[in-house]
Formats: sequence, structure tokens, C-alpha cells
Amino acid sequence: MEPPRVNPIGILETSPDMVSSPRRFSRRLRLLAGLLLALFFLGTVVTTVVSFGRYCLTTDATDTRALRSNGPDR
Repeated sequence: MEPPRVNPIGILETSPDMVSSPRRFSRRLRLLAGLLLALFFLGTVVTTVVSFGRYCLTTDATDTRALRSNGPDR
């Protein structure tokens, strides 16, 4: 009997006389992982939107010609 090995590409190779079943995760565990991924994605989107919104609300791109000048022609 020859033990299984992983080839250089990363694929598990087993001998023909060795039977192995694929690893399966329970439905509950997959749902939990999906929920955590969705929460991470939602947090990323929300913090990006809030940060961008705060940036846009605190910057002023209006016409500044009416402001008093502190330049050399005072």
C-alpha cells in the first residue's frame, strides 16, 4: 500500500486500491461561513461609503475667488 501524496500542482494523488471520500462541510458550517463573508463585505462597503460621504461633505469645491486673499497684493 502506497500512502497518498500531493503532486507539485497541489492535487492529491492516491493509489488505486485506496478509497478516500472528499471532505464535506455541514450545511450549518457553510451557512455560518457565508454569513461571516457577507458581514465582512457589508462592513467594507458601509465604511467605504461613510468615509467617502464624510470626505465629500467636508471638502468644498466652490468658487474661491470671492474669498479674501492673503497674498502679496494685500
